Amino acid sequence: MAKENFTKKLAGMTMPHFNDLPNLDLYMDQVIDEVNQYLAPITHTDITKSMINSYVKKGIVDRPTKKRYSRVHLAKILVVSLLKPILSLDTIDQAMKIALKLDSAQKAYDQFIDLFNQELTDVDIDNLSAKQYQSMAIKSLLYKLVVDDLIENSKKA
Repeated sequence: MAKENFTKKLAGMTMPHFNDLPNLDLYMDQVIDEVNQYLAPITHTDITKSMINSYVKKGIVDRPTKKRYSRVHLAKILVVSLLKPILSLDTIDQAMKIALKLDSAQKAYDQFIDLFNQELTDVDIDNLSAKQYQSMAIKSLLYKLVVDDLIENSKKA
């Protein structure tokens, strides 16, 4: 996909707020369809049954109730899926635990989504110089290292 086309598409995308997620519990296949409609256009990867089962097995996402997933499950799966390319699952798990100590699942998720959606609209990579690409890559690395350190230190506190 061409850079300009993807950038323009990215700037026009939004992730759903908590109340935009289905209000009824879903089975695995429905969860996959729901999550992928938002995730795939941004990350170019689909969530799979084995990925969700792995998140549940590791305790990052709570076990479904009678094989059905709630809004909270969907919210966690979306957050994990968005952050997984840059952060370890342990770091994501710890970050979500911190967020859920401070706020309800709905408030924590909506805050994340508001920030994410704002960044989506701010994406502008047309006519970047090599120096600007380098700067973006360096900032990505440094922010990742800082988040990893903050999460690691929060475990010690």
